Amino acid sequence: MEEIIVIRAVDPDENMFQAIMDALHGRSVQVIEATSSVLSFGDVKIYPAYRRVLKAGEEIHLNHGEYSMLYCLAKSPGRVFTRDQLYASAWDTDQHFGSNTVENTICRLRNKLEPDPRHPQYIKTVIGTGYKLVIPEKPVKEF
Repeated sequence: MEEIIVIRAVDPDENMFQAIMDALHGRSVQVIEATSSVLSFGDVKIYPAYRRVLKAGEEIHLNHGEYSMLYCLAKSPGRVFTRDQLYASAWDTDQHFGSNTVENTICRLRNKLEPDPRHPQYIKTVIGTGYKLVIPEKPVKEF
C-alpha cells in the first residue's frame, strides 16, 4: 500500500492543489482534513493572509479602503454595518475625510466585484443604516 503525505501549503489560486489532484487521477484519494482561510461569495475569493482578492480567477486590485471594507463585510455576511463602522474598519478612526467616503468606496467595490453594479446582488444598501454583504443561496437542482 502506497501512502502519500500532503504538506500544508499556501495555494491562493488553487493551482498547486489542482496539479496534485491531476497527478492522482485514477487513484484512491481520501481527503482527511481541509481547512481554508478563504472568504468567498459568488465568483469572488478573498485571501486575508495576503490581502488578495480574485474574481473568476483574476486578481482584482483594491486600495486600502476598498479591501478593508470588503473584508469587514465578508467576515460577517448578512450583518448590517453602519457607515461609521465601515469607515472605522478602513481607517481605524472616527474622523471622516469626506462625507461620501464610504458611499464612494462601496460604489468602487460594486464596480469591481458585482456582475451588474447598478443592481448589486452582493453588497446591498440597507436604507437609513448602512451596508451588508449578501451571499445568495445556490439553487437546488431537482431530479
